[in-house]
Amino acid sequence: MDDKEKRFVDELLDASLRRYASAEPRLGLESRVLVGVQARQQAARRRATWAWAMGAAAAAAIVTLLVIYWPHRQRAPLSVVAHVPSSVSAPVVTMAAPPTPRLIPNRLQRLAPSRRIDARPQQFPTPRPLSEQEKLLVIYARSLQGSSTASAPIADDNVDHDLVIPPISIAAIKIEPLAPAEESGSEK
Repeated sequence: MDDKEKRFVDELLDASLRRYASAEPRLGLESRVLVGVQARQQAARRRATWAWAMGAAAAAAIVTLLVIYWPHRQRAPLSVVAHVPSSVSAPVVTMAAPPTPRLIPNRLQRLAPSRRIDARPQQFPTPRPLSEQEKLLVIYARSLQGSSTASAPIADDNVDHDLVIPPISIAAIKIEPLAPAEESGSEK
């Protein structure tokens, strides 16, 4: 670049910067900025209001749970009585004695584990007599044992011989090399 071109570029740049510096802001810029500031302040107030409302709702829920739960902790435990058919021998259920008052502060009494009476049977599952449908199924299954029309063969448990599998012979695989492709006359 020669000196004349450099001067032209410098003058053009100086003129552009002078024009940019003398430019006035668009009409209403101040009012737009103030409206934006006010909108952010209102949004912050709404967030603070919601935070207080959620905190108050959480506190009300906790108080409600305490009011509902507190009286249940002061009552004596209920005893459980199981009703079992007379044909099944059930374990004996004993009535629990009411709890004796202890000299422990209330807050520690709430934390103490409650005593339970183990009313579970000694054997699980507890045996019970067959129902009518189960008895009919047993009778039907016994009637099919002598029948030749049974859908599944009955396995003979007294098999004296072992199952013999003959050895498998596999012929060796021969892979012959590929013959090179013959060059065609069109390739040079």
